[in-house]
Amino acid sequence: MRGIVRIAACAALLIAGTPAVAAVTCSVSVTSIVLGYDPNWTTDSIATGSYTVSCTRLAGDPNTFNWSLGADNGQNASGAQNRAILGTRTYSYEIYRLTPYTNANRWQDAAATRFTGTVSFGTQLTGTSTGSFDLRLTGPQTVRAAGTYTDTVTATVRNASSGAMLSQSTFNVSVVTVASCTLATPPGNINFAYTSFQVSAASASTNFGVNCTTGVPYTMALDATSGTLLGLPYALSLSQSSSTGTGSAQTFSITGSITGGLSGTCATGTCSASDIRTLTISY
Repeated sequence: MRGIVRIAACAALLIAGTPAVAAVTCSVSVTSIVLGYDPNWTTDSIATGSYTVSCTRLAGDPNTFNWSLGADNGQNASGAQNRAILGTRTYSYEIYRLTPYTNANRWQDAAATRFTGTVSFGTQLTGTSTGSFDLRLTGPQTVRAAGTYTDTVTATVRNASSGAMLSQSTFNVSVVTVASCTLATPPGNINFAYTSFQVSAASASTNFGVNCTTGVPYTMALDATSGTLLGLPYALSLSQSSSTGTGSAQTFSITGSITGGLSGTCATGTCSASDIRTLTISY
């Protein structure tokens, strides 16, 4: 009986000597990003998002916990480049922990590119840490077909000390391109030089550029294709009246002419006059 008592005592001592194991759990939520892309923008487009790391501890755990937070390159990555996609077309974007927007400051899931922080519980069993990040869509990029281009990024929260993964969450990235047309280069003046009763016709022209979203059909029209200046009737014509957007500037021309053999009306050695015409792009 004495031997049995001694064994039980040793077992009790072994159990009492086992250290408590920390049981901190954490989750993360990240705001989704929606960013519009306009073909007129020649600079970068920036959108800011936020994250929240939420942790829970047991009563016997320390009242602070160090975490790290990484993000992958999304579901449509090309190498280390993030891409939002619609069908087979893509926009490239990156996410950053801080400025300047260099590779070293990108938000990724490597030790040097994760967010790090500390949850301070105080006397509570739960606590949170929050922060922000930037999404950068470099410009200009070729303007794709109108629609919403999407990607899904996975964020991973870890124990900063051990690197052990605690949980993961996803957030969405959306780049919205709306159907749009702009005058990339407005038309200049059409300047006629005409001498009374000249034999040949006088002609002049100007070019202009139109930038429309890929796949968007559009038409071009002048408010009038004829008029009279100093008694000289002129005619105008467009090189094309319609086209389809390519996402890049397309060049067209307006040509004017005055037939030869006309006298015109000018009481002095030289005279000048002008008309204003309006070019309309419809899409």
